[in-house]
Amino acid sequence: MPEVEIDRIGSEGDGMGLLDGRPVFVSGTLPGERILAEGQGQNLSLSKILTPSPQRQEPPCPHFGTCGGCALQHASLQQMLDWKQSEVELAFAKFKLKVDVEPTIATPPSSRRRVTFTIQRNSDAVELGFKQRRSSELVPVKQCSILLPELQAEIPNLTELSKTLLRGNEEIQLAINVCDNGFDLDFSLDTPPNEDMTAAFVRAMAKTRYLRGSINAEIAVEKVKPTVRFGKAIVTIPPAGFLQAVVGAQDAIAALTCKHLGGRKHVVDLFCGSGTFALQLAERSKVHAVETEQAALNTLREASGTEGLKSITVEQRDLFELPLTVTELKAYDGLCLDPPRAGAEQQIREIAKANIRSVAYISCNPTTLARDCAVLVNAGYELKSVTPIDQFMYSPHIEAVALLSKKTDNKSRSIFR
Repeated sequence: MPEVEIDRIGSEGDGMGLLDGRPVFVSGTLPGERILAEGQGQNLSLSKILTPSPQRQEPPCPHFGTCGGCALQHASLQQMLDWKQSEVELAFAKFKLKVDVEPTIATPPSSRRRVTFTIQRNSDAVELGFKQRRSSELVPVKQCSILLPELQAEIPNLTELSKTLLRGNEEIQLAINVCDNGFDLDFSLDTPPNEDMTAAFVRAMAKTRYLRGSINAEIAVEKVKPTVRFGKAIVTIPPAGFLQAVVGAQDAIAALTCKHLGGRKHVVDLFCGSGTFALQLAERSKVHAVETEQAALNTLREASGTEGLKSITVEQRDLFELPLTVTELKAYDGLCLDPPRAGAEQQIREIAKANIRSVAYISCNPTTLARDCAVLVNAGYELKSVTPIDQFMYSPHIEAVALLSKKTDNKSRSIFR
């Protein structure tokens, strides 16, 4: 059984060391630890800790180690925050970008309001939980330390409700948004339910306190419209609509973005969703919001009449297939974008050719964020700040906000080297 000394935490949250000169990854380990590992290949299993790290803590969740949702519950909070900061620093250094990455903004435990459960039938029992890491096996959960307490408390009731839509050995996904006024549920099924299943689901929903139940993003039951607040606006989230996972993280992102773009007269918000940031930007600027999903834009359009907001216009557009051109972008002096993990490579090339004074880039992938920022910096933008946000506590996922400003004197360009 080989002995390994762990040097650092890898990008997936596993401890990383060298074995016979080759890198290996061992989950549940921390830098500075000497351990015994077992297994073959690059990903090994922890057998025994010979020398524990002083940063090691007792994981708060009994499912840690089997559930694939969390990777770092055994690390102290500060070590986890420092690691996320260093991962962002590494991503920007890879693209030769010089920036002092800010300390990671923490979010409290038990604060996550958005989650997707997997539901399966195991013999005669119905089980709700998360998949094991690198496996299709389900880990049934009775509690989850990252979720809001009121969401944790509903796990038995959600499991019971799911029975009405579960066929044989099929698997279903349950996406939950805890809105300001209650629970919004969306069940994803590979095979649409028949009439009897739908009727049973509606009857079961009637006995709950849940606001709305949708099946494959189609509303089956809506007692009350689920709402959330974005700044001054109260918004009805569409079925299966995107919502930032943690309110505190959303507020931190909005504060950074709105402060940076607050002096701009006309802002364009790309990948705007239901208006998480567009509606707050509109408190000080005219906003043009662009999004692929029509349901999200309908929600934003309805909320755009909120008292105290400046003009908001909306546009349905696939920004991957049809990015806004440099000619179109010339109408704006501020820009906000929050693309998926793949980033916005084609759109960024158009932005780089425009003369937009201030850009706020929100991302859940430090690598694509750094890649896209490098394009802007090389085109004459200055990186003012990069701030990681621990929206996905205990996981290796990292949210970050990069703020950039167009230099007035391109001769002094020095950030990209």
